[in-house]
Amino acid sequence: MEATASASANGSSLSSSRSPTPAPLVQPDHFFGSEGTQLPPSPNSDGRTWLEPEDDPLAHRGIPVFKPTMNEFQDFEGYMKKIECWGLRSGIVKVIPPKEWVDALPSTKDQLGPVKIRTPIEQHMLGRGGLFRQENVEKRRVMSVREWAELCEKEEFRAPGVEDVGLHGRGAYVKTRSKRSKMRAASTKVESAEPEDLSAKVKEEEGEDDNDEAQETPDGLSAPLSPPTSAGLPQTPVSANADDLVHHPASFDPSCSDDQAPVDVDMMAHDDKDVSEKKQVAKKRGAQSREVREAERAAKDAAFLETFEPHKDWLPPCTKADDYTVEFCQKLERQFWRNCGLGKPAWYGADTQGSVFTDETTAWNVGHLPSFLSRILPSSSKGLPGVNTPYLYFGMWRATFAWHVEDMDLFSINYIHFGAPKFWYAMPQGRGAALESTMKGYFPKDISQCPQFLRHKSFLASPTLLAQSSCRPNFLVQRAQEFVITYPRGYHAGFNLGFNCAESVNFALESWVELGRKAKACQCISDSVRIDVDQLLLDRETERLNYQAPEPERRRPSSKRKALEGEEPRAKRKRPKTKPEVLISTPAAGPSASKVTLKLGPRPPEDIFPCCLCTSPSRDGLFPVQDPPVGRRELPESLSSLESEAWVAHEECAKVVPETWVDEVEVGTSLEKRVFGVDAIVRDRWNLKCAACSKARHKAHGAPIQCTKGKCAKSFHVGCARDGGPSGIVYSIMREVEKEVILVYPQPNPLPSPQHITPTLDGVPMDLDAAGSQLEMQQVEPQVLKIIKKYDVELLCLQHNPAVAAAKKASKQDRIKAELAALPPMSRIKIRVSSGVFEVSLLRIVEDTGSVEVLWDRGIKREFKWGSVIFGQTEGQTVVQKPSEPAPEVPHTSMQVTTYPSVSAATASSAMSPQATSATAHLPAHYALPHQQYHHATNEFGSGAWSYHARYEIPQPRQAQLPQMSHGYAAFYSQPAYGQSGNSTYQALNSTQVQWQQPYTGGKSQNVQGSSQ
Repeated sequence: MEATASASANGSSLSSSRSPTPAPLVQPDHFFGSEGTQLPPSPNSDGRTWLEPEDDPLAHRGIPVFKPTMNEFQDFEGYMKKIECWGLRSGIVKVIPPKEWVDALPSTKDQLGPVKIRTPIEQHMLGRGGLFRQENVEKRRVMSVREWAELCEKEEFRAPGVEDVGLHGRGAYVKTRSKRSKMRAASTKVESAEPEDLSAKVKEEEGEDDNDEAQETPDGLSAPLSPPTSAGLPQTPVSANADDLVHHPASFDPSCSDDQAPVDVDMMAHDDKDVSEKKQVAKKRGAQSREVREAERAAKDAAFLETFEPHKDWLPPCTKADDYTVEFCQKLERQFWRNCGLGKPAWYGADTQGSVFTDETTAWNVGHLPSFLSRILPSSSKGLPGVNTPYLYFGMWRATFAWHVEDMDLFSINYIHFGAPKFWYAMPQGRGAALESTMKGYFPKDISQCPQFLRHKSFLASPTLLAQSSCRPNFLVQRAQEFVITYPRGYHAGFNLGFNCAESVNFALESWVELGRKAKACQCISDSVRIDVDQLLLDRETERLNYQAPEPERRRPSSKRKALEGEEPRAKRKRPKTKPEVLISTPAAGPSASKVTLKLGPRPPEDIFPCCLCTSPSRDGLFPVQDPPVGRRELPESLSSLESEAWVAHEECAKVVPETWVDEVEVGTSLEKRVFGVDAIVRDRWNLKCAACSKARHKAHGAPIQCTKGKCAKSFHVGCARDGGPSGIVYSIMREVEKEVILVYPQPNPLPSPQHITPTLDGVPMDLDAAGSQLEMQQVEPQVLKIIKKYDVELLCLQHNPAVAAAKKASKQDRIKAELAALPPMSRIKIRVSSGVFEVSLLRIVEDTGSVEVLWDRGIKREFKWGSVIFGQTEGQTVVQKPSEPAPEVPHTSMQVTTYPSVSAATASSAMSPQATSATAHLPAHYALPHQQYHHATNEFGSGAWSYHARYEIPQPRQAQLPQMSHGYAAFYSQPAYGQSGNSTYQALNSTQVQWQQPYTGGKSQNVQGSSQ
């Protein structure tokens, strides 16, 4: 860098007009999963040694990992802007802070004391085969860090160690107790000397809410009440057996080790004496005051934190922190998906307000992160929890966060203070639409209820399942004291590998403004985050313009002096009224939920649509509707309250909608145009939604028409289709046609079909001819009222627009061509054909035909279209390997064939040949004639069939040995034909005059011997 700077300085001294050399992009230290792989430089780098994110739009290299220096690390927003170009393509990035910053961090134990995990959630995974719906059940508990750590050490929730993964897994694991568990067990024996101590220990685990009481079970154990469910989630039943004690920290003794708890439960369930003692203890426990319980609980928390080592005590037995390599984490990943939905549901202490960072940390302090979002929010706002104020997340093994993007497509930062790693999945932004489409196919009911259903964070799909839909995600392992940054529109998911504590918050850069304007919010959740970016920017600009520097304080004159001087009171200056129109709310987070609401402006007036068939505001060509359908239930909301006089429609709309037309009626002495047939529009047409309108009220108004391509269900208003050219909609009036208006007479109470009735008279069947004749009399032929003129139109949506389809195809071809051009010759590429997927060697690119030439079977060359080339992962599919070296060129041996201008010339040449009479003596061994009949001839294998060599391998004959035959193909006729007698020899064939015959064309049965005659 110093040499570059000096060179640019010298250049600037020579020529002041020269532009400065642009600074190179910040390069990742490596891409996760390819640490030892040497990646090729960018094809557009001109020999430079750095990479560019534009060359890998789908993040095939992996997730970038950055290791900034301490100087780069000081400026958070500046460094985020430098690496933003990478994250906007990979979805997430990992930042490993400098060692100096990590060493300067204060201890986290002092900050963990006041932390309370309120309403942790129990995650129920419903599904199978890699596809799950996550239902979160809130637990009415307030837990300390000690209680959470003890819960994570239970056998049902403990993370697997090195000895737990492999061929046998947890089943072959012998239970061992950690050092901390042994220490707590020893302290329990001392503290449990008297029944009073035992009662205090059990009671202290209850929540802070006195209303959260436990019910007594027959075995003397306290069972938890059914917890409240989340909004929109079904109630999950909670059983009252001993197995459920792990779900409620108040109902188990934290001093019991993992291997002692089940034994104690069985003993208490079968010992009547212990049951009676427990009931007496429960009665004594109720007499204790809440203050005493809280004091004992705080003392235990303090004692826990004194001996708690955050970076060691989370480890499973027989496991070290260095054991969490990428290979070991991938084994845990396979175990997670293999057992997902089985066993006890995991808990997650998510969305806990607070921060573990202190003010001593100035750079990258998640608790006080500089952000463009905080600068545009009102200064009076106390913060939005989880959006611009941090959340703590306490995880355990299998605690999951499903596929989602951040609210309002914001950035987010996640930092693990201590504990087990997190396993992340990230979908590049280039494949975000493919993921949404895939998840819509997996959950069709949810997409119909909420278009933004993935923002619910309740839907999980395995990477193997997603790979089958060509949207395989990248993965990342985030360890303690590492940052993960998520970017707008970057879908991500993951799970925790054990007990850990992480901190996260949303933030925004200045580049987010345009993304925030286009971001969509979930409509089915009332308290989802919504931010009106334009209104916030307008409010901050108004505050800046109205701000005036405060004047220095002056000594106010006394009232007596004012009276002597006769000073008149000054009028109060009025502040300009501003009407911000923004509503920002956050999901409720426990009892301390906060909601920031700014003043709302006047409600905008509802749009008025002149035409009853479309949303066009034009009033040209409007005509009254004859017999409007006033008061019908199937009408849209915008038409349900219209009076008869207000029903008007455009002439063009009436001529295009199938049920309507325009006609003239006599009004007094003149004729006026009216729109007919609006009352005949069927309910299904009123229920159509216009695909071109953006507002719900506009979509539901009028009677749209559908795309004319096949059975396409896309529908548009006539006005929207006419003006939809810039949106890719094709609308054209083909011709004006004449159609008949037919009057069909209704048939009230038609007689039942004669074939379904059997009338009888006194038990005797009646003749059905009379009933049939009566039915025919009631059938009246429809009457043609008049001939009307309507428009025959062609309407094509964006999907079926031929110009758009051609442009997409051309763009796809150009993209594939660019990617293929970047590959060197003989590169291995994958081809998908009807018989499967094959890996072949690329020879060259044929631009004229849009194909590639590759090596195929036995090294021969074949061409395939560009669309057959596969870019990306093909895991889960069988890939057949083709040769990588071309086949050697073998010279072809061929006989010399004599050609003649005519048949007579060939006959004469055969007659003049001196070797015609002795051709048999000069034939080689391959052409030796049999001297027995055909059924006696055998080959070297002992069968009666012709040998392979005699049929296909024709050696290069010598000119002196070949007989001169008239037809010029002696090699194929040297043996007798099938069924010919072996007594006829070659000399007999040449002794007669050869005559030209019609070539064999098939379909006839002809004796070869007869044809030679």
